[in-house]
Amino acid sequence: MIQKNQITNLFKKTFGLNSRLAAAIGITCLLNGCAVFGTSLESPHISLSNLAMQESTGFETAFQIQLRVLNPNDSDLNIQGVDCTLEINGKPFAYGISKAAVQVPAFDSASVPVTVYASAFGIARGLFDMQQRDEMSYQLKGKVRLENTGWLSSKLPFKSEGTISLKDLQDKALH
Repeated sequence: MIQKNQITNLFKKTFGLNSRLAAAIGITCLLNGCAVFGTSLESPHISLSNLAMQESTGFETAFQIQLRVLNPNDSDLNIQGVDCTLEINGKPFAYGISKAAVQVPAFDSASVPVTVYASAFGIARGLFDMQQRDEMSYQLKGKVRLENTGWLSSKLPFKSEGTISLKDLQDKALH
């Protein structure tokens, strides 16, 4: 363990500071170092829990997606926004951003709404691919932006994959 006089001497030599000021700076650095570097946040586990079309124009379609956010950390995640990319069958499909403020409790989950936008070309390509399949694979990737993280990173990356049953989407659209 480093002793107080060793820290004092180190700061005196390095910065030419008086002994009390050097000791205070050294102890503060040690205490903050333990607090800052001893804690890190794991990226949340995120999956697509719902997909619904909102509106369509000639050039783009807006979809409302619901993301299921699972927090593996022992502290709450105060989400202030999400940005993401949705790929379907390995091809870029939609991009979105949300400023939804959601608190995900420690070791718990919450739903976060995100509006994503797909181009008419991307939708046409996706519809063509759908004719030949019973289900689609998706990949969702992006960043969760946090508030009040202090020294920790305020952006946590995520990436998830899954499949969507076309039959389930059709049944949902009919009801």
